Amino acid sequence: MLVTITRPIEESVNNVPGLQRVLSITSRGSAEVDLFFDWNVDMVQTLQRVDAVVARMQAELPTTAKLETHRLTFATFPIVGYSLTSDSVSPDKLWEMATYDIKPRLNRLDGVASVLVQGGRVPEYQITPDPARLLSAGVTIADILDGVRKTNLIDSPGLYENNHQLVLSLISGQVHSPDELGQIVVKASPAGVPIRVRDVGTVTRSVAPIYTIVTANGKSAVLLSIIRQPDSNTLAVADEVHQQIQSLSAGLPPGVHLEPFYDQSTIVRDSISSVRDAVLIGIVLSVAILILFLRDWGASIIAGLVIPATLCITFIALKSFGESFNLMTLGGLAAAVGLVIDDAIVVLENIVLHRDAGQNRFQAISSALREMVVPLLGSTITPIVVFLPLISITGVTGSFFRALALTMTVALLVSLFLAMTWTPTLSQYLLRDKHQGDAGAAESSAGTAEIDSAALLAAEEAHLSGLFGRIVNFYTRFMQRVLRRPLLLVGSSVAIILLTYVCYHFLETGLLPVNG
Repeated sequence: MLVTITRPIEESVNNVPGLQRVLSITSRGSAEVDLFFDWNVDMVQTLQRVDAVVARMQAELPTTAKLETHRLTFATFPIVGYSLTSDSVSPDKLWEMATYDIKPRLNRLDGVASVLVQGGRVPEYQITPDPARLLSAGVTIADILDGVRKTNLIDSPGLYENNHQLVLSLISGQVHSPDELGQIVVKASPAGVPIRVRDVGTVTRSVAPIYTIVTANGKSAVLLSIIRQPDSNTLAVADEVHQQIQSLSAGLPPGVHLEPFYDQSTIVRDSISSVRDAVLIGIVLSVAILILFLRDWGASIIAGLVIPATLCITFIALKSFGESFNLMTLGGLAAAVGLVIDDAIVVLENIVLHRDAGQNRFQAISSALREMVVPLLGSTITPIVVFLPLISITGVTGSFFRALALTMTVALLVSLFLAMTWTPTLSQYLLRDKHQGDAGAAESSAGTAEIDSAALLAAEEAHLSGLFGRIVNFYTRFMQRVLRRPLLLVGSSVAIILLTYVCYHFLETGLLPVNG
């Protein structure tokens, strides 16, 4: 294999443009050659070039060698797997059931590329030659193989014309039983008597040798792994497969069980659920905090609308960049929920501060925007600069983290844009004036009044009253005591570390539900 198969393939593919590295695994009867290309090449075109090289060198390889080329993508790996087990049906019957009944029906589903059948026992007919009869008849093993190969086939002897139509005739020589296989003529004796397979050996039912044992739930099993098409949707394909399996399970013989052992769609659904939960928790917490500290329902509604609006615009932007919903983009969205609300809350809190200092809505919005443009740009660009290098990374790491970095960057830019445009617009309509009775007079004098620093400090001091003020005062006193007592600082740090470890230990031991 190394001299006649692996090495010629390695030498022939070296002239394919963009090739960087070649790795091969050679074993008895099979060889695997892995080609690694530059990440900037077009892999579809490169696959065609590799196919052309393989086709040219096919004539130089042994006639029994079969070559297959595949482009490795994320769709290469199965998304759904089912196991076929039974206590009453033999493994060869399970293999026939999976190959000839279940597999064709799953292959017809939209979005399914292929179905891989593993395990079981492949049924076949076994010819056991008798050396003495071979010697007496003058027949060799090659004669038996040649006779079976030339007879067990479907072929066309020619064409015939009938009623102005040219019809292709077909003759089937396929065997369907050991008796038919034994009737195949191997050669003729010198006297012209045909010598058949049964004359020089015995034909029995058998199974192909197995080199890999497949089990499920402790029983011999046949596995069906469904591979999706590269452009198909994992959730849609998985749903179609599950529905088809349900209809097939009803028609299986008694005692045959078809059960799932792997489902990638559950991971995607859990990720979508995580994003949904993060969005809902972010909205609820932001609204609750704004109601608690600002005591304004209009401000809470504005903050609650920012998160879904930011995510919707982010979805559109990712679609335009060619990104799809996968584990990395969904993880980026879940992580970005806590960041996208910050810009809106900062702007909203400053608007409320100016409003409470005596300005009307329009004046408060204008003053708040003038003060917050530069800080918002700096606070938003800082994390974007952290994620930008991930976009330019190549290789496997870049393939995974580019989607995450792009999602976070787009979400942060969208949140900045909405904080500077949409949040002030909503504040103009949903935020109430401080003194409702003086709203009309304040609106008429808008644009000329400037609030002084004393009024702003008074409004800020007013915000620090009540529950929020007590929390700030407690934190201030606590930090002053901690800084005066180094031992207390060390003790609190150790307590936080121990608490973190205990929480992590609870998650590890399964006391809290964790999706794996």
